[in-house]
Amino acid sequence: MSEALRQSYDAVPYRSSAFRDSHPDRLATLGWLLGMKPARVDRCRVLEIGCASGGNLVPMAASLPGSEFVGIDLSPVQIEKGAADVAALKLANIRLLALDILDFPEDLGKFDYVIAHGVYSWVPEAVRDRLLAICARQLSPAGIAYVSYNVLPGWRLRGIVRDAMVLHTRGIPDPRERVAEARAVVEFLAESVPGDAPLYRNALRTEVEALRNQDDTYVLHEFLEAFNEPVYFSQFVEHAARHGLAYLVDTDITTMGSGDLDAQARRKLEHFAPNVLLREQFLDFVRARTFRRSLLVHEGVAVTREVPPSRVMALRITSSARPQRENPDIASGAPEAFRTLGDRAFQTSSRIGKAAMLVLGRHWPLALAFDDLYGRARTLLASLGAPVGDERGELAAEVLRHFGAGVIELHSAPSPFVIDPGDRPEVSALVRLQLQRGLEVTDLRHGRCTSGEEARRLLLLLDGARSRREVAATFWPGVPLPESMRRLDAELGRLARLALFVR
Repeated sequence: MSEALRQSYDAVPYRSSAFRDSHPDRLATLGWLLGMKPARVDRCRVLEIGCASGGNLVPMAASLPGSEFVGIDLSPVQIEKGAADVAALKLANIRLLALDILDFPEDLGKFDYVIAHGVYSWVPEAVRDRLLAICARQLSPAGIAYVSYNVLPGWRLRGIVRDAMVLHTRGIPDPRERVAEARAVVEFLAESVPGDAPLYRNALRTEVEALRNQDDTYVLHEFLEAFNEPVYFSQFVEHAARHGLAYLVDTDITTMGSGDLDAQARRKLEHFAPNVLLREQFLDFVRARTFRRSLLVHEGVAVTREVPPSRVMALRITSSARPQRENPDIASGAPEAFRTLGDRAFQTSSRIGKAAMLVLGRHWPLALAFDDLYGRARTLLASLGAPVGDERGELAAEVLRHFGAGVIELHSAPSPFVIDPGDRPEVSALVRLQLQRGLEVTDLRHGRCTSGEEARRLLLLLDGARSRREVAATFWPGVPLPESMRRLDAELGRLARLALFVR
């Protein structure tokens, strides 16, 4: 079966990309909030199991030169591709190994962070078990493992879609033809469900619409591989416990807890689920959840489920939120509405909280240390004639509340980018390498962004060797220098907010 999986991924490599929630900074931040003392992100060892061609791991290594990275994958073709990127970027802190999980050696040492994205549900039972055994054996005492997996009950309907795809495409050897036929049969199902089954019909149509927005490699490896075994959250936790591992938290903190339920539902949930593990399982039933990104630690590691606001004071904060009014009132206790780039809306009446949101918006996407943010917010309030007292605790509580709502990000490490590119703008070497191949790049927030063709050509010029004047004259030949400089400054200001510049 390992040979069959290897051949499948060699023939059609999985699209290898960055997953922001798997970054050590995210893991360390959540661990810190819950009472742990995780390894420093800039001096850690990271293992990724199932690293494909390094789309997730290589950007980490490029932005964290003081840390060490090891990636393994079953597919030699993908490892070879990743190794070429490592060589092109001249990275000395990363190794990519073509290796079966079942053959994982013990001599690779301990790791502070272990990442397994897109592996657990997509391999045979023996490999799943080995995966968790590796996490338990290789994880340092204060280490954190990230494991993503498909979950029930939400995946039951997708399981029906998968079953239909597999049945229809059995015996079709060509991967591209299999995907085309799989898409066709699902479209047929969605169109053919009779009107007396509206719930089933609407659910199928929702799945079909989602598949239309996915590329062929996703459909092939998510729906048509030999293995895709979703599990209940409780089953995953029990499996981890058999290896001495305990559940910490999920990386998407907005899915934790019952804040989206009404008061009566929350009371009933407390009755049915008196502890965090049962509560998470029942919430999966309530929400029909399909996917989890869970963090695991060694059993016995002390954690706290009630996070004191003071924990955020050691972290860095960023937010894309902007006030909804052109002239927001931050000097009074009146509520003010904000909205993020991800379209999350919220209100706050806290003067220090409103001032902090304005400061964060001006510096987005740069993460500010808590004390720096507090100082800037107090200065802003004072400039408006508002009384200023000791509001550190109030700001910490605001930050923690907004973090739980998904409108603020917390980070344990400084941002590895600048928002003022300076006189000799320099885009990261990884971004320039990726731009030579196409328009999608991995930004220095460990996310993905796409540029237009004109922006791509401009970014390729920004290697730190040219001054702004030289860039402007090269990119807009024949245009008077004052005008070309004006255009360049405007474009650099926009691109800097994409977290692409190292200086």
